[in-house]
Amino acid sequence: MGHFNFDAPLKNLFFKGLDVDNTSSLVGACLVIGSLTFLLEGAKMLMLYWSARIKQNPLTYGLTDTDDLDDRDDLTASLMIPASLEQIRSRRIKYHCLGMLTHTFNLITGYILMLAVMTYNVWITIGVIVGSGLGFFIFGALGKNIQVKYAGLKPSIEESSHYQINLAVSEEQHI
Repeated sequence: MGHFNFDAPLKNLFFKGLDVDNTSSLVGACLVIGSLTFLLEGAKMLMLYWSARIKQNPLTYGLTDTDDLDDRDDLTASLMIPASLEQIRSRRIKYHCLGMLTHTFNLITGYILMLAVMTYNVWITIGVIVGSGLGFFIFGALGKNIQVKYAGLKPSIEESSHYQINLAVSEEQHI
């Protein structure tokens, strides 16, 4: 091959025997591939969410957890800290495992979409582009919300090192 074509018949699309013989099956293949690309964009935002949760300061869990939101207000939410280090580790491992599953989905989906584009069919390529564009349009706003929500909850390195330096200075003053 080597050049893009507009032909409907595609032999062995992803697997041997998976043939696209007519226009209606090509439209169906484009819709499936476009939907897969749309889901890939959503999974990218989900990966951003897992990463934000892993990096989140454990003292701010009460501000972002969605369990029993009706039972607490802003004042008591800040008091909901994890009971132990084991609970913090467990939560971070859970988010890390979910991130690993999401990453695996992204990898597999990316390779499938690469193979779809490598058929050099214009319609399949358009399906990938449209699915990615719609996915970014829909999920891009969610990604921005995730960044805004979790940006202020993780202390920066400068703040934490400044705090440690101030502690060291105050301890020296007491000695």
